[in-house]
Amino acid sequence: MEQRLSKLLPKGFTAITKRLLADLTGAKAYLVGGAVRDLMLGRPTKDYDLVVAGVPIPKLEHWLAEHGQVNLVGKTFGVFKWQPAGWSGEAIDVALPRTEHVNIGSGQYRDFTIQSDPNLPIEQDLLRRDFTINALALDLKRGEIIDPAQGRADLSKGRIRTVGSPEQRLNEDLSRTLRAVRQACQLNFRLEPATLKGVIALSGRTATGSKQGEWLVPREVVARELLKALVANPVMALGLLDKTGFLNKLLPEVVAMKGVPQPSQFHSEGDVFEHTMLALEAFGSPEWREFFGETRPSLNVVVATVLHDIGKPLTLRTPELHGVNRIRTDGHDVAGAQLVPEICQRLRLSSYVDPERGQVSGESITWLVQRHLLLAHGNPDVFKPSTIYRYFWHDAIRGMELQQLIFTDMHATRPRDGHSLTPRLTELRQRIAEVGSKLKAGKLELVLTGSDIMAAFKLRPGPAIGRLLKLLEEGQLAGRIKTKRQAEKFLKEQL
Repeated sequence: MEQRLSKLLPKGFTAITKRLLADLTGAKAYLVGGAVRDLMLGRPTKDYDLVVAGVPIPKLEHWLAEHGQVNLVGKTFGVFKWQPAGWSGEAIDVALPRTEHVNIGSGQYRDFTIQSDPNLPIEQDLLRRDFTINALALDLKRGEIIDPAQGRADLSKGRIRTVGSPEQRLNEDLSRTLRAVRQACQLNFRLEPATLKGVIALSGRTATGSKQGEWLVPREVVARELLKALVANPVMALGLLDKTGFLNKLLPEVVAMKGVPQPSQFHSEGDVFEHTMLALEAFGSPEWREFFGETRPSLNVVVATVLHDIGKPLTLRTPELHGVNRIRTDGHDVAGAQLVPEICQRLRLSSYVDPERGQVSGESITWLVQRHLLLAHGNPDVFKPSTIYRYFWHDAIRGMELQQLIFTDMHATRPRDGHSLTPRLTELRQRIAEVGSKLKAGKLELVLTGSDIMAAFKLRPGPAIGRLLKLLEEGQLAGRIKTKRQAEKFLKEQL
């Protein structure tokens, strides 16, 4: 198996590490961490981390600089960021074997001192790491796997387990608690019982702990781990965040949806939290592929799906307590949207950028949550063309995100009579296509500008010009206006 793994490495990586071993007498080179884990699981990887033993730091640094570009920023943590000449992949982390001396009891992110030692056995370097499945090394000279923490056994069993005592290892760096959740979601693994117990015990301190006015775990780290987990496996992520206590500390607005009833004739699926879990399931459904092909939801859509009904606990009215005709949450779209900016700011969600799923925009998520009931408020065939244009064509990316959020909400809404709501999205998409046929490259070109209107009717700048432009937009989209003459005649009748 070990020899097979070596053959899976990129040819450029193999060539440069062979040269390193040939040039540096006594050197030993190991591929370590997540790359080894991913190779063993057959997963793609971009991160190639090297540990080079048997070579003094100055000699290693000199060789690296001769064969590529070296970024010394990581040197503080005992790591060189190295871009080998001719290497098109991401920069390679190169380090000597290291030990970490942790500020016991702190738990603060990166609150430890690193000591590099070229003569330190690789096993000791590996045993300082977080989880057993990350404490693996591939000896690049011999092609052998080094596994002092029995990480291979945990890979085969599909479990996340700390190296050594969970209490000690998680307390060293509290961000490891969130990392455990994230890696479980990415790999579809379970947290082994002792590790799960440790994460639960420390989740509160991870989420809210501070030292001298600084978070023990920076909000940017929290955002990264939280969003990576939700992107990897939304349903599992929300469930595991709830189970470990993170959801209550980080997103109490979501926990508040538990036990909030819904009218059974429209929502036989259960309470609002259960509805939200079903909405997250929509991303992996066959219907998603029918509507959106292989497109995966952006971070905005994932977060908006989690938050789309957080206004329901605030707007709940029941026959028993309020004398209404049925369970009602009128206005929950607006109430929920009002909570979104604070949540995004509180958790610094926009600080993380996913190369494929984009970046969280609090403004976009607020807009999406406020409009997710578009099809509940009216049938597609009665929407004005200008409404379709404004929501789905004016900003086509945001318009597609709104379609996807509407889909997840409909997918999770299970009327008592069993009929599906998603055909209404098909009707909406037909209207979107109809309006799109009147556009040029997705944009509406008005036959008159604001300046044209002022000149034609001797008007001054002001709100009246905006009103006339909107009327012109509606007329063109409806097909009633196609020429400047028709536009002038139409607008003259409106004055």
